[in-house]
Amino acid sequence: MIWRGKAARRVAAAKARQPGKALAAPGGWVFLVNDTNDFLSWQFGLTRWTRRERDQVEGILKARLEALSPTPYLMFITPEKSVAYQEYLPMGLADLTSEPGRPAPWMAARFPRQIHHLQPWFERMKRLGFLYFRGDTHVNWLGGYLVYRYVIETLERAGVDTRPAITSSELLPARAGFEGDVFVQLDERQRPEFDIDADYARWRAMLEITIKYDMDAALVRAKRLPLTPDEQDGFHGREMLIYEIPDSPLPRAVIFRDSTATDSIPFLAEHFSRSVYVWHEGDVLADIIRREQPDIVLHFVAERFLATYPTTLPLNFAAP
Repeated sequence: MIWRGKAARRVAAAKARQPGKALAAPGGWVFLVNDTNDFLSWQFGLTRWTRRERDQVEGILKARLEALSPTPYLMFITPEKSVAYQEYLPMGLADLTSEPGRPAPWMAARFPRQIHHLQPWFERMKRLGFLYFRGDTHVNWLGGYLVYRYVIETLERAGVDTRPAITSSELLPARAGFEGDVFVQLDERQRPEFDIDADYARWRAMLEITIKYDMDAALVRAKRLPLTPDEQDGFHGREMLIYEIPDSPLPRAVIFRDSTATDSIPFLAEHFSRSVYVWHEGDVLADIIRREQPDIVLHFVAERFLATYPTTLPLNFAAP
């Protein structure tokens, strides 16, 4: 277990050095550390599910699939930036081995048809350009588009009858600056050293400049609808989004999501006659599924949030 001792020392050193959640790295990159889920400990195998916890998760997922049947359910797990770009981690963390049996790859291996960990896809696609913001925990606009492409290809393989994927040639690129939710938490004492590299690519007041991808307005068919009182009643999560394509024969979808799917929504909405996007602490909500009667249920989850999955529910309810 020499490797685990090395991992423990390096993770502890990285956590101890940071007064907050921002782990500064050379090249103007910032990673998440000291977060609620302590993801670096999961990434490098210092924290693991017990056999009992794995059995609990397997039971939860089987119960969810049974409760939703015959409606197809697909989960898409977005890898953490520290996994997708481990080579950029500081303080010797880049040289460690990520734990192959951590929750995300284990769940995907146990339920290969329903659960998809996108790390292999990201490893292939990141040759096209950076997929994450340097100062944020989330995928950038290119990453959001490529998450969407993976989802549509998965739907096609699953036999879901929807329209062909929107190609990159149909997108309108525009230059945009971005700061980032982790960068803004960087300790002021670390800024001078961090800025030595970061200043080479800073854009005005923003940490970086990158390309934002939008659909050509002339090709957009999905319309965002205002929520009705019935749709708002009893729902206490983040903002619910509803899109419809008038007079469309496309399937209906309910999409449970977190911020990892935000930049994929405009593209996904073009593939369903009605799509409802629900952000409610990672829950799959029975009452919304019952109301919407979707043809398919999609579920987007950031990898770090899987740590607490042994305590989740197969289906939950929107009301507190």
